[in-house]
Amino acid sequence: MIRFRRFLIFIIFIFATTVTFALSGGKTVSELFSEVEITKRVKLLGDRCWSLREINSDSAIILGQQALQLAIQYDIKKELPRLYGFIGVVQLHYLYKTKESIPYLHRALEYSLQQKDSVQLAYSYNNLGDLYFLTGNIPLALKFSEYSLQIFNILNHSAGKSYAYVNMGLVHREKKDFDLALEYFEKAKLLWKELGNELGMGSVTLEIARTYEAKGDLDVAMKYYQQSYQKSLGSNNVRYVAFCLSGMANIFYLKKEYDKAFEYYQKALKLNQERRHNFGLVDDYIGLAFIYAHKKERNKAEIALHKALDIANKLGLNTKILKTHKAFAELYQIVDDQSKAIESYNHFSLTYDSILSIQQFEIVEEMQNRFMIRQALSETEQELESRKFQESYLVIIIILMLIIAVVLYWRYQSQRKLNLQLAEINQTKDKLFSVISHDLKNPFNSLIGFSELLVEESREGDYQNTEMFADYIHQSSVEGMKLLTNLLDWSRSQTGAISYCPTPISFDRLFDELNSFFESKLQQYKIKIEFHNLIEEEVMADPDILRTILNNLISNAIKYTNEGGLIRLDAARTKSHVNIKVKDNGTGMSQEIMDGLFDNLKTTNSTQGLHKEQGTGLGLSICSELIRIHKGTIKVKSELGKGSTFEIEFPG
Repeated sequence: MIRFRRFLIFIIFIFATTVTFALSGGKTVSELFSEVEITKRVKLLGDRCWSLREINSDSAIILGQQALQLAIQYDIKKELPRLYGFIGVVQLHYLYKTKESIPYLHRALEYSLQQKDSVQLAYSYNNLGDLYFLTGNIPLALKFSEYSLQIFNILNHSAGKSYAYVNMGLVHREKKDFDLALEYFEKAKLLWKELGNELGMGSVTLEIARTYEAKGDLDVAMKYYQQSYQKSLGSNNVRYVAFCLSGMANIFYLKKEYDKAFEYYQKALKLNQERRHNFGLVDDYIGLAFIYAHKKERNKAEIALHKALDIANKLGLNTKILKTHKAFAELYQIVDDQSKAIESYNHFSLTYDSILSIQQFEIVEEMQNRFMIRQALSETEQELESRKFQESYLVIIIILMLIIAVVLYWRYQSQRKLNLQLAEINQTKDKLFSVISHDLKNPFNSLIGFSELLVEESREGDYQNTEMFADYIHQSSVEGMKLLTNLLDWSRSQTGAISYCPTPISFDRLFDELNSFFESKLQQYKIKIEFHNLIEEEVMADPDILRTILNNLISNAIKYTNEGGLIRLDAARTKSHVNIKVKDNGTGMSQEIMDGLFDNLKTTNSTQGLHKEQGTGLGLSICSELIRIHKGTIKVKSELGKGSTFEIEFPG
């Protein structure tokens, strides 16, 4: 009866689990908990990506890509619109890689529609408006900005409306409708003020200043540039500080205060160069070119404009390319070279016509994209309807699953064993990555550092330290090779790539090889080594395994033995085993260190040797693994300040 009750409870448990499994979309409870944790990580990575967008755009992209990969891998679709949008915006506004941003921005729009995420849909429209504004396609920029503002108004989303108002202002300023542009900018500024966003207020104030500059109200423009400059300094936004300096330089230039304008352009140029902000550099170089032209320094002016054009072409931004070509025509008018001015203006006209054709193609292509997105959304909705219909058959499936409950239980046990094996593999992998990231890179850092010093001094004709630097490079190379050899030996032992192949070997010959191998290092560190072999006949053993073990033990002894110290190797035979001891009178070890010496999880960190040797902490792990393959054992005795004795024993 008791057994029957247990069986009944087991069946009920299986039934409940199966129902839960079905209702959770085919996911186990553990998978659901894992998904919660992964979702938190995805959100954290996404937030970190957004916070780093101005400070370190490259790192922001890396974090965004990591979040996106996790979201795709674990099918966290609700995070996809935001992540695609983040990466697209960083590519567009902070790295100015317009072509790279396009697929991300379109994916953000597509997934916003699929997930019915109105907020992200509005942001997607707004970001596409930004894209087309930067590439000079004003009709599409206006259309997407209007879509964005319409949705944000329905949602009453203050921050979103602010962004949309700014986009609308930019478009209307480009259309020379300055009063309407200012109206939109003032609305955005008021919303940012209500939200307490100083950075937002600073950015909108900058656009107001640019609008007054475009209108010709230079004094009003200067006032707003100065306000934006102070707010940008307060929020530590270097990019906007550079924009403001460049804007104030424009005002000084238009007022013919060329020395003052030159000073401000140089300040803006320096900040943009430090932040690798190529978008801002184009305007700075154009401004400097005009000042050089007025100062009759034509050669410098042409060089500055060619730099601006080169950067504009690399950015691939039509607005900047057109502005630079037009600047060439204005430059030659300033220096009174009419033939060059006409030639440059004709080139500007041809470029403008080419870009206009591209914009017309973009409009058609965008219409096709919208149709494809809508079609994909329709297919997705049909698929969801089909899934709902299929769920009605789940009851039958649940009943059938009860029949295979015993099989599932058996598979659970098998999976448990497999998980344990995977855990061990993961520990090995973590150890490998830990060694590579912490220890193996140290010799290469030294190689790079001293080789850079060597190259620098060689270029300067100073060879005083050449020999010393070359010696350091050699030492680092040798240490790197040792670390890499240990790492490879250890990884082979972990993966079972080393097989036991015993052959008859002579310990006299083996000890002679070891003596020759370590002779130079022992002389260098003034350490003596003695070999005492009491085994006259040949022994059946694997020479490669034994040689690797003794190499590591002797290297370890040298590492912690002072000058004038002694290392002793003793080989003897018992009834059925071979016993080898490696003894030194070095620094020794504490009991705490000895307790974890051969623990595969506790030996990733290695103490620096007395001769400044670096290590991976794998040497003794290798010895432990290899002696196990050799069907033997390894032991250690040590005392602080008195040295250590390592003893290996194996059948022979």
